[in-house]
Amino acid sequence: MNSCLVDTNLIIRFLTGEPEKQAARARDLFAANDEGELDLKVVPLVVAEVVFVLSGKMYGYERDEITSALIPFLQSPTLNVEKRDVVLLALELYRDHSIDYVDACLAAEARLTGHAVASFDADFKKIAKLTMKHL
Repeated sequence: MNSCLVDTNLIIRFLTGEPEKQAARARDLFAANDEGELDLKVVPLVVAEVVFVLSGKMYGYERDEITSALIPFLQSPTLNVEKRDVVLLALELYRDHSIDYVDACLAAEARLTGHAVASFDADFKKIAKLTMKHL
């Protein structure tokens, strides 16, 4: 079975349906993955770029729209998502606490590993449940 790392643009095309030809090809690739013909792997950095692109000027999606599409997509049992637990928690924190997605990733990693976060960023104060060291 072929194994491929998934690039940001494949996920964007799949989720937005635009442009149609690329979206159709993306759907075909994810279908092949679902059928066990292909092993698609998503790395956390790509998820961060997907959030950045979808929330940017070109698409302008809101947090709820982004997370409502990405969370179920990344929960697919046939999709190989690196650090799935961190990525899913980061998406929830991003949605629920109005913080940058990268900060949400760091906070999720801290929560799941028991580490503190040393930062000057006030966004970490918004997530009171985490043990953070705010500088």
